[in-house]
Amino acid sequence: MIARVRHYGSRAEAIEEWRRLGIEASAIAEKDLIDSSFSFLESKKEVGEGDLRAIEDLGGMVVRCRSSQGARYLIIGNTSFLSGLPDGSASHAVEALRRSFINYRSTGNPPIPLKRGVLEFERTLVMGVLNITPDSFSDGGTFLRKEDAVRRAFEMVDEGADIIDVGGESTRPFSEPVTEDEEEARIIPVLREIVPSLGVPVSIDTRRPSVARKAVEIGAHIVNDVSGLRDGEMIRAVGELGVPAVLMHMLGEPRTMQLDIRYDDVVGDIMLFMKERMREASKGGVEETSIILDPGIGFGKELQHNLDIIRRLREFRCLGRPILVGPSRKAFIGKVLDLPKEERLEGTMAAVAASVINGASLVRVHDVKETVRVCRMIDAICRPNQTLSDLQ
Repeated sequence: MIARVRHYGSRAEAIEEWRRLGIEASAIAEKDLIDSSFSFLESKKEVGEGDLRAIEDLGGMVVRCRSSQGARYLIIGNTSFLSGLPDGSASHAVEALRRSFINYRSTGNPPIPLKRGVLEFERTLVMGVLNITPDSFSDGGTFLRKEDAVRRAFEMVDEGADIIDVGGESTRPFSEPVTEDEEEARIIPVLREIVPSLGVPVSIDTRRPSVARKAVEIGAHIVNDVSGLRDGEMIRAVGELGVPAVLMHMLGEPRTMQLDIRYDDVVGDIMLFMKERMREASKGGVEETSIILDPGIGFGKELQHNLDIIRRLREFRCLGRPILVGPSRKAFIGKVLDLPKEERLEGTMAAVAASVINGASLVRVHDVKETVRVCRMIDAICRPNQTLSDLQ
């Protein structure tokens, strides 16, 4: 079961969504949006009548929604409904709503320990992309030579990167997988060169448990799994290695993810997926407090889905984990601006700024120098309790 807070920017937005979910919304007025709180309760199975009555007894109105993902309920209350939910309720649904509201309102995340060091979230962290591939959508072939990859890793650190994300297999739409031997041949020599002296944590971008193990044995600090810890062996590997993991949402696999894209509600559906994978990862030995969530911009999403994810990013914070967003140079920016990938810097920076304002804790990008500057400025504006020295 998950709960998420839903803020509507306009009456038109609410009506469009509610109609799609099978809720009569024609009579809603702008005043109702201002004077009410809205949240969703979602589960793979039906929520018990006792839980629903507990919500109603506290002043919430429960409306059943149409969903192919399981059971989805819209919860409507007055403006103080969510903030007034009692601590320690025997109802799992009430407690889920209470926790989601606290997480939604939070502005930070607890630190995540690493094998060496710690990830602090006192400011937005920038993850620099290092693709050691011939066919990545943006920089394929640029850093295929070990010398070029090593140089770029140190260059990104000089530009202010907090994490370097090393990958040896392209996961662009319709890409073909490479062999395990080829993936290792690309990344292992680079990792051996940079890990001892880079000075910042290194994450390994891989879907293969064996590659993750070898990378962490060399010294990589984080496993970035674009397949969302769907492989039981990957869960086992991460749990045994005792390292943090990025859990990303993707429909299917890169070869098929753009072929049959369907969501009842893109944010709610992704959050259900994330909660289920977090639960399975926890059963397999992965500490939930070590997981970072990535909604997977561009991975099985159409243009409007990507825009909705960024606009509604704060809803993901209801799950209580740091949120990573990777909009860098992606096709949705090209579609909005009608620009090729090499001219998407400004669009990327706009997406980064919107993501940070809306709750991202980390951003994954190719253009590190520019992103660091944007994030520092947004942090200075949106984190008023910090001094400028804290942001440097």
